[in-house]
Amino acid sequence: MKEKVYYKDTPLEDIEFPNVAIRKVASVVRNIHVIPGYKVIVDADTDRAFAIVKSGYKLLEHEEAIRRMDAICSVFSEYGTPTKEIWMSNYGGRLKVKYTFKDVDFEIGTLSNGKPDTVHPTMEMLGSYDTSLAHKMSVGGYRVVCSNGLVVGKVLASYKRKHTDSLNIEEAVAKLSTAMSDYSKATNLWLSYRDRKAFLEEVNAYEVVGFSKVEKESIEASIKRDANVIAWDNEDPEKRKVEINAWELLQIYTAEITHKVPDIVRQTKLNEKIANVFLKNTDKELING
Repeated sequence: MKEKVYYKDTPLEDIEFPNVAIRKVASVVRNIHVIPGYKVIVDADTDRAFAIVKSGYKLLEHEEAIRRMDAICSVFSEYGTPTKEIWMSNYGGRLKVKYTFKDVDFEIGTLSNGKPDTVHPTMEMLGSYDTSLAHKMSVGGYRVVCSNGLVVGKVLASYKRKHTDSLNIEEAVAKLSTAMSDYSKATNLWLSYRDRKAFLEEVNAYEVVGFSKVEKESIEASIKRDANVIAWDNEDPEKRKVEINAWELLQIYTAEITHKVPDIVRQTKLNEKIANVFLKNTDKELING
């Protein structure tokens, strides 16, 4: 299969997945010696090795993981039928699936053109055969005007487990059901960003969370374009004085990640780090009450 593939609303039987298998690991010098306690995950059709894992590794094939997410989403029939997008990279070694409930609108204020700033609820699943991503399911949002993915942070429940015997799909269903039921908390969180200016820690977050040099330059240019920059010090970011709405600043970050960071692993890490920087400065009563 290709190094990177993308599917939207495609039946599972029409998607090319790796023919994944687990094989023994052996050393070869003069003779073949099986190494106990370890196995290798491979694509049986190409002999491409994804990762060496311990014997306790529990394989969850991409197809089965998606079927289980389909079942979880079907619990929320009142939200309508979601769109389903599937990304795979590293020749199928990494998986990202996003379900967007476009029949449900949450309004985060009003845009300059007078139209509502709308966010749709999303459910997202991550997984990997190359062990770069733990199996994870979480709830987030999709901002219509910029097609940006929004990560909630630690406000709503998410489910994350390594690929071991501790993987429990029933627990994941329960947590995500709670998260979707409490989605108004996410809306309250984003509304709080709309109602305040960004803190300096949020303005400077792009310097420290792991963006590349090119990405940093792009974000910095966007901040300078959209913000009221009173003082900007490249040598000492703590001396900067920048006035910008927290919601609009968050969009600068999510736009960069959504549209310009192609790697699934980096997208995930950057989204979580940025979401938690903003969450750190939020009134805990607002998001818990």
